[in-house]
Amino acid sequence: MKGQDGSVRRDRPMSIQGISNTSFWQDDQNYWQQTQSQTQSSAAETSLITNLATLQTNLSSGMAQIATKAAQTRVNNQIAADEKALAAASGSSSTSSSASTPKGPAPATAVGKIPLSATAPLSTLGIPPNSVITVSDGTNTTQYTTTGTDNVTDLVGAINANIAGNAYVTASLNSTGKLVITGKNQKESINIGGTFASAIGFGSGNQNFSPTAGSPSSSSSASSSNATSSSSTSSSSTTLSPARAAGVAALLAAKSSSGTSLLSASGVAGSLVNMLA
Repeated sequence: MKGQDGSVRRDRPMSIQGISNTSFWQDDQNYWQQTQSQTQSSAAETSLITNLATLQTNLSSGMAQIATKAAQTRVNNQIAADEKALAAASGSSSTSSSASTPKGPAPATAVGKIPLSATAPLSTLGIPPNSVITVSDGTNTTQYTTTGTDNVTDLVGAINANIAGNAYVTASLNSTGKLVITGKNQKESINIGGTFASAIGFGSGNQNFSPTAGSPSSSSSASSSNATSSSSTSSSSTTLSPARAAGVAALLAAKSSSGTSLLSASGVAGSLVNMLA
């Protein structure tokens, strides 16, 4: 600008010291930090709400599983009880009839009292060479003379040898190692002898064996009548009502992994609360 005297006058720049010292940048930073803090707080609240909802869902699911398991256990127990009752009802007559069924005779069976090993030398059992062990069926006799180098398998093989004049028996070691000698029919007895028979389990009091006689059938009409009456009484006490039997049949047909379907098959379906009742 020109002054009154015509000279050029330059204006001095305006001072900014009069303006407030508050920094706009700092205000902006403060606002941004507050906004970020609020956002984080809101996210934490949302996460908490989500977790609570998940826990509530898991709780409901767990309670439903517990209820279903309780229903399954209760119904399965009822099925087992009904199956047992049906089996008792249907099997009572067959049990009473089988009780009077005659049993056939069994061959004589001799079982030693000493466990043996198939490879054990007879000499280690205290049987010296040239000792004689005999097995008789009452008609024929097997005589085995020890050699001093033979073992239990050799003795068993000699008893089993199909040689004319030998006892009509078979020999083997059972699961506990005891020598078992069995007749081949239901007629002959078995006798085991020899000075050292006790060394293989057939000492005094365990040398003579007889076949088992068959049990006679009951021919008494009175006994038959009593058995029939007893069977009828037993059947009546375990017979299920038609409705109960139908329910059992339905339960057996409806066995599944769902307690709800099991309850439905038995006619007592309901809500989870009712299932726990």
